[in-house]
Amino acid sequence: MNRTRPYLKLSTLSFAVLCASFSVCAEENNNVAVTPQGADPAVKNLSTLTFQAQAEAPKDPDISAVAKTIVTREEMLQFGDQSVNDALRRAAGFQIPTPGQGPRGGGGASGMRFRGGGAPIFLINGEPVQGGPRGGMSIVDTLTPDMIEKIEITKQPSVAQASVSSSAVINIILKVPLDDKRLGGTIRAGYGVAQSERKEEERKNLSVQMDGRDKAWLYSLSANQMWNDTTSVTKTQTANQTREQKRVTERNSFMFSPRLEYELDDQQKLVGEIFYRNNKSDGLTGDQVQKDKNDSIRLNTRYERKDKGDSDKIRLSVEKQNETESTRSSQLNTYTDETVNEYGFAYDGVRKFGETKQIKFGVDTRASELESNITDTLDEQRYALYSEGSLRFTKRQTVTLGVRQEWVQRSGLVDYSDQHLSPVLAHRFDFTQNWSLQTNLSQAFKSPNSNSLSPTISVSTDSDAGSLNNPDRGGNPNLRPEKISAIESTLGYNTASGGVNVTAFHRKIDDYIEKVIQLEGDRFVERPHNQDNATTYGVEVSGRYALKQTEHGHSFMLNGQLSTVRAKVEDENHQERLASDVAPYTASAGVSYNYQPWQLATSINVSYVPEFTRDLDNQPYTRTINERFNVDISMTKRFKQGWATTLSARNILSTDYKERLNNQTDGSLYQARINEAIPSVLLSLEKKF
Repeated sequence: MNRTRPYLKLSTLSFAVLCASFSVCAEENNNVAVTPQGADPAVKNLSTLTFQAQAEAPKDPDISAVAKTIVTREEMLQFGDQSVNDALRRAAGFQIPTPGQGPRGGGGASGMRFRGGGAPIFLINGEPVQGGPRGGMSIVDTLTPDMIEKIEITKQPSVAQASVSSSAVINIILKVPLDDKRLGGTIRAGYGVAQSERKEEERKNLSVQMDGRDKAWLYSLSANQMWNDTTSVTKTQTANQTREQKRVTERNSFMFSPRLEYELDDQQKLVGEIFYRNNKSDGLTGDQVQKDKNDSIRLNTRYERKDKGDSDKIRLSVEKQNETESTRSSQLNTYTDETVNEYGFAYDGVRKFGETKQIKFGVDTRASELESNITDTLDEQRYALYSEGSLRFTKRQTVTLGVRQEWVQRSGLVDYSDQHLSPVLAHRFDFTQNWSLQTNLSQAFKSPNSNSLSPTISVSTDSDAGSLNNPDRGGNPNLRPEKISAIESTLGYNTASGGVNVTAFHRKIDDYIEKVIQLEGDRFVERPHNQDNATTYGVEVSGRYALKQTEHGHSFMLNGQLSTVRAKVEDENHQERLASDVAPYTASAGVSYNYQPWQLATSINVSYVPEFTRDLDNQPYTRTINERFNVDISMTKRFKQGWATTLSARNILSTDYKERLNNQTDGSLYQARINEAIPSVLLSLEKKF
């Protein structure tokens, strides 16, 4: 627990400061808009879905050299996005699983990966959000573009964010009233069907977003109800036999979120918001019946003060989650009931000294309790202090230096205490108005969360459940924290019409946490384990070009990205191998075309993942995952009086997901499974009022 390997010592950081004048910073833009650091994104006319000139920079822009990408609600509607994941799929570095593919389906926020690592940290209005105790559906999965003001993506470590070790923090800012009328909003209803040779799916959803203003009071209400019924057939194969098994799943998800704000004066306001969600899933596979339920309620309250460039924010939060899982069959009968109670207090402050100096500082404290009907209670307390200073020492150069001190204490299931210091150094230099380069150095520690520590087993489904190719899942109470050293640099050329960004990154991780499959009794179980170390590195290239609306009403946008990543793992025996579930690269491209006279917006997005083969840890087999190709299409037609309809086609021309395990000695087949890709069509009707 106490052993440390400080890769980036103070001398290294001091040397980096001396070398900072050779570095340059660019706002990395992997989506449809590039905004200078702290600037408002490009203004668009939502009714016509066209682009105007770059918005004027605010009076008090953020001076920080840490790069940030902004995705606005208008941009999500421009691309026909139906969810947060739809917006993030165009961002370089993110690997998002296709719904219905993979051993357990996946496709939600909890299944997302960033640069070959774990899932990014999600925030809503600056507050961390999570799924169930063992990875249930997150609030993020129920949000629609109508509920969102913008999405802020920070891909580099920042001590002011929820986790300096994540390297990817996604902050979702919820929508505020667009004007001063007492009530306005959007009602959207959707119906979708999906069908392939052996799969069929019916999807229905209804969402409501309302907001308004009455003098000093601002209020909003968001609600989303989804029904998803799926019938699928999974094909499994061994050297001796081939089996197909039918699975019927009924999912029901509901999210309800009221929010109330009161403006004390021009500088101060009070905010209160509630998030309630309820998710149910009933599945039938052969004689195995699976019933999962996850419900939670979270209360966030905030006091905010802004005075020119200075600001203060006090946040209080309370959350209660309950997750149950029941599995019944002729061979198995399990029931799990877990509850999480969490309490949080945080303060964030910003002070500016002229136009060239800025300091951010704050404190974050959280206490949580995980209760289970199977294991001991896990109590956890986390405390953090951070400070970050930014200096613009020339018109073209900015340097940011920050440090975060964290303490973690656990009791009950795990008796553990630790503390660590995480420094971050970022530097930015603009060669010209268009050319820039940014570099970020960081050292961080990442303590395992309660989901990873709880040993409770979640039983898998299908005919090969509990096999090496489809194992059960569980946690590991003996995990040690990861120790991470990272460097990242982005070279960019950006104009009002578009640009290209090239990012190179390298991360070295001691005590790397990897999911390892081992035989426990007569079933295989996948649990996180500490490997000796790991190294991830790669290059990302992203580009964008936008043709603003012409005199005849045409507008056009093109974006694309290529993300490469190589993740090498070294075990305690100093044997090196590539991480088993990280693709060597991903590529995607999107085209959007709008014709204003017809109020018609169309888009098409294409993604590709190559075939790759990896060795399994401590197993005499290799796993091969086939290459996958996917096409998504959407079309939106707007009518008078606020009516609109959207037709979305997902997974068109998609490739089936195939996993194959072969013996390393002779290459013979051990196990294989195929999840058939299922193209879907969703028709949505909306009315603005």
